[in-house]
Order: sequence, then structure tokens, then C-alpha cells
Amino acid sequence: ADDGVGFDPTGPFAGHLGLTSMRERLADLGGRLEVISAPGSGTRLLARLPLPVAGAGAAPGTGAGVAP
Repeated sequence: ADDGVGFDPTGPFAGHLGLTSMRERLADLGGRLEVISAPGSGTRLLARLPLPVAGAGAAPGTGAGVAP
């Protein structure tokens, strides 16, 4: 999150290549990127990724596979 100038997140991400790349990478992993922003109000990013279910191939001791 930041307290910058913000932007309209419903429009194209022209000039925001990093946001486009993050959205594409998250989609490739089965997740999604939520961009919350408005002109004059800063920006907040929420990255959501599905976690594997415990015992579904997670390496022991890594914390991977533990659902919240």
C-alpha cells in the first residue's frame, strides 16, 4: 500500500508494466491480483494465491501446504 496519487484501476494499466506482470504471474499460479486505488487516494494491492492442502506434496517443515 502507498499514499501516492493513485489512479483508476478499472482502466488499462498503461505505464504500469509491473502491475500487468504481477497480474499475469498470479494468474499463472491460479491466483489473482486486486488493485484498490482512486485518483488522489493512494493504492493498495492484494495478491491472493491458493495454498496446497496439507499432505498434498508439500515438503515437511517448509510450512507449505498449511491452509489458513
